Amino acid sequence: MSTIIMSKCWDLEMPPTQKSVLISLADNANDQGVCWPSIPTISRRTCFSERAVQNAIKWLERYHLLKADRSNGRHTSYTLTPGEYLMETPAADAPAQQMHGRRKFAGAADAPTPAGNAGVPPQQVRQPPQQVPSNRKEPSTEPSGNRQRASAKSGKTAKTPALFERLWLAYPRKQGKADAEKAFGKLAADEALLEQMLAAIAVQAASAEWREEGGKFIPHCSTWLNGQRWLDEGVTVAEGTAEDASEWWQSSTGIEAKGATCWRARKSGEDFQRYKVGVFKAAGEGPWRQALLADLLRTKSSIYVDVHVYFYGHPPAEGQA
Repeated sequence: MSTIIMSKCWDLEMPPTQKSVLISLADNANDQGVCWPSIPTISRRTCFSERAVQNAIKWLERYHLLKADRSNGRHTSYTLTPGEYLMETPAADAPAQQMHGRRKFAGAADAPTPAGNAGVPPQQVRQPPQQVPSNRKEPSTEPSGNRQRASAKSGKTAKTPALFERLWLAYPRKQGKADAEKAFGKLAADEALLEQMLAAIAVQAASAEWREEGGKFIPHCSTWLNGQRWLDEGVTVAEGTAEDASEWWQSSTGIEAKGATCWRARKSGEDFQRYKVGVFKAAGEGPWRQALLADLLRTKSSIYVDVHVYFYGHPPAEGQA
């Protein structure tokens, strides 16, 4: 997953279905925006039908948000281009004026008046209101405040599937996903609440209770959400201190939870050792890197130098290899 591409996609405004499909593609893309997930995979991740996903991809192509390469008969490759997004499409044959990054369509009423021909502005004529028959149904008009709230709710709804996928990736017990997604939707969670949940999962995943008997006592994710277990005593941590609260790098569940918080998803077919190195890289400098390098050096592993270069951009100093 590319944080560069993902960050460019989050703030774009568009319908919820198209936004969810775009975020799912960005989650699979590299830094060049290239990915090739199948339609069923995108459908499973976004919880939309395959037909809805196909229509959303056509929409994203039409608005220059991606380019699809279908020359390979077995799969389609997508290149995401969020910087080329067309915010709106003008009506046929209608000249458009550019204003504040959005298209505004010019009509006769918007045409500028030459200064020499400008006359006295006409007086506003007030017409008496016409009596409307009592049996006539008037169109309902939503107050502006309600429209704003509805717009904000729609934007939050569009982000909910992507936020839930990050939570599900981090949660160690992969059972009852549908119930968990339903419970997550009721919370109307935002980015801040998700980060709090992920920090709590990282701590709990390394606890003795969750690691006992191979995770036998880890609650279902829906139960954890409905009980607001991220607020359990001894779990709530200050922002940015999740890695200080436990030695997450010493367990697979802790590493997976940390991978979710730093946007390092495990790729399809990727072995755990390679994924672990990727998470340590994304997590930045810390005892996890030093512990891994020390272990590789102690066992005289052939990949010690390669891992050191991957972490720091240069080989170890002489005498360390």
